[in-house]
Amino acid sequence: MEKFDFNKFFSSGNGILLLGMLWLIFWLGPALFLFKEDPRWGHNYAIPIIFIIVGLAYNVNKNSCQIIASIASYLTIPTFLAFWAWDTATYIAIVFLIIFIIFFLIEKNRKTELINPKQRLNFWLKTHLMTFAYIGLVHMPLIFFFVRWNNPEPFLKYLPIEHHVSTSLFNSMFFILTILAILERNIRKTGRYSIPKIGFIWSILMIIIPIIAINVLGE
Repeated sequence: MEKFDFNKFFSSGNGILLLGMLWLIFWLGPALFLFKEDPRWGHNYAIPIIFIIVGLAYNVNKNSCQIIASIASYLTIPTFLAFWAWDTATYIAIVFLIIFIIFFLIEKNRKTELINPKQRLNFWLKTHLMTFAYIGLVHMPLIFFFVRWNNPEPFLKYLPIEHHVSTSLFNSMFFILTILAILERNIRKTGRYSIPKIGFIWSILMIIIPIIAINVLGE
């Protein structure tokens, strides 16, 4: 029986997948009471689903799946600009996840991809699609810090004020994870250090440090 290569699992892409899964579990479990008290916290269901889609796309080197992930990642913009309610964002994210799974199942046993352009364009897609997906995700902290932080009032219909230390730490740390995720597309190692492994470890710290902040500071 072939052994599982853990080194291949350690990557920023799988870190994003893990973040999405644990984020969703957290809001379906320990933090569910917050959603029940204020449904505006429901964006914490849509966004982790998008993270999961992007994380899965990292592991599926198919143009169709990565195009879907790239498009889905930009749902962060209307969601965090409060263009729609949490349930609309969540339903749309679920639709993208279902479409992703359908395309994955179609592509799984095909000898040639559904989207199989000429070699030059195909190389360009393989190189840049996941980068586009990471850039889509990083709009979350960009909007958080540069749009909503100092002026939350216009967004209060669909989004709560989120000046919590844990949320701020998570968002600020995501900038670094985005850089690492994009960097590992071209550079696997710098000296003795593995860029994918650093990205994965950083994603774990993005879970641990905000949890410490919640337990120590209560927010």
